[in-house]
Amino acid sequence: MFSSGMLFVLAGPSGAGKTTLAHHLAAKYEDTNFSVSTTTRPSRGEEVHGKDYFFVDDDEFTRRIENSCFLEWAHVHGNRYGTESSWVREQMALGKSVILDIDVQGAVLVKEAMPSAVLIFVLPAGSDVLRDRLEQRNTDSDKTVEKRMKAAAGEISFMGVFDYYICNELLEDAKSELEIVFLAERMRLRNIGWPLEALDYHSGYMNGLNYWQGKKVVVSSGPTREMIDEVRFISNRSSGLMGVSLAEAFLAAGARVVLVSGPAFHMDPPGPVRIVKVGNTTDMMESLKKEIVNADFLVMAAAIADYTPVSIAPAKMERVEGEISILLEPTPDVTASLSAPCPVLSFALEYGKNAVERARGKMERKGSTAVFLNMGDVQGAGMETACNSGTLLFASGVKNVEIPFGSKKFIAFGIAAALGREMRNLENG
Repeated sequence: MFSSGMLFVLAGPSGAGKTTLAHHLAAKYEDTNFSVSTTTRPSRGEEVHGKDYFFVDDDEFTRRIENSCFLEWAHVHGNRYGTESSWVREQMALGKSVILDIDVQGAVLVKEAMPSAVLIFVLPAGSDVLRDRLEQRNTDSDKTVEKRMKAAAGEISFMGVFDYYICNELLEDAKSELEIVFLAERMRLRNIGWPLEALDYHSGYMNGLNYWQGKKVVVSSGPTREMIDEVRFISNRSSGLMGVSLAEAFLAAGARVVLVSGPAFHMDPPGPVRIVKVGNTTDMMESLKKEIVNADFLVMAAAIADYTPVSIAPAKMERVEGEISILLEPTPDVTASLSAPCPVLSFALEYGKNAVERARGKMERKGSTAVFLNMGDVQGAGMETACNSGTLLFASGVKNVEIPFGSKKFIAFGIAAALGREMRNLENG
């Protein structure tokens, strides 16, 4: 089964030793590559183009920004640095981990664009040590050293965005700590799909996953927010975990996956998954229209708000005593409005009796290929929980597939596998 590579980002003040540690990690482990940044600064000493950096002029760097070539880019000490996003994602899709050695500003941007990235802050043992290292490099003037020392205080203030901290006092100790982080992250389940050793316990459950090899799957996830004013909003309950789990399952099956997500607690699929962040229902619909043009399948797992205010109040409404009224109107049925050129899986959260009939009715109204019914009144399942269960219904009329209670990751793999079996049957007539 497919395993995703990881993105490791080492950052810290200039002179902290992050480059040495990054190269150590890349050399220590197979299928691990050091990412070469693109920069507008001139080469220093014996630096080699294509090995240490890609050196380009300002005009070329600007052209790449305009073409959205960078995962991140930033101004650092009067120059610009960037990381080519397509190369990073391609490596991870091949199961190779990527090591980035970038500045703190760039690391923060990477985390925003790719929440699954592992950020490691590197710092020497005290400011005096940092100053000594900068001076001993003999590559910077006294004025530049002072500039870098002042910048270090500002960079350290962003340490709270990072996942790990390594004090690079003794290099060998710092290397060992970095290896521990790497090995622990490599064992995270989101990076290894579903362990092969676990397959025997649910015979046949994963059959059908191989259908998705090479396909493009778009997954909508999380809630949408319909703003009342600049602060308050109307929404539906959703943590985003089901959508992220589905993105992970299709990725593990070999698909190219795009996750279109509203503002959710869980927005951290494996690195090869491209994330498109949206706010309200209109944003969700417009983004999905673009992404499904060449898609093979659309999964509508998002908890899209059902109503939106007729008008949005400017700024923040003042709190008043007594009742207030907000006029609402229905939001569009996104699935039905899309008229997707590919098969669609819808979701139906239902309560009480006749849930199967209501879910099947939704599937027909939306023109979906299948619908996943999960009951909102099952203890420990559904919205804002780690687990779920449900029934997969198909428009073709084949027998329903019961997905047993388990983690949302387990549920997602079962859904992806059952859909793979159904799609293959439809193609074979």
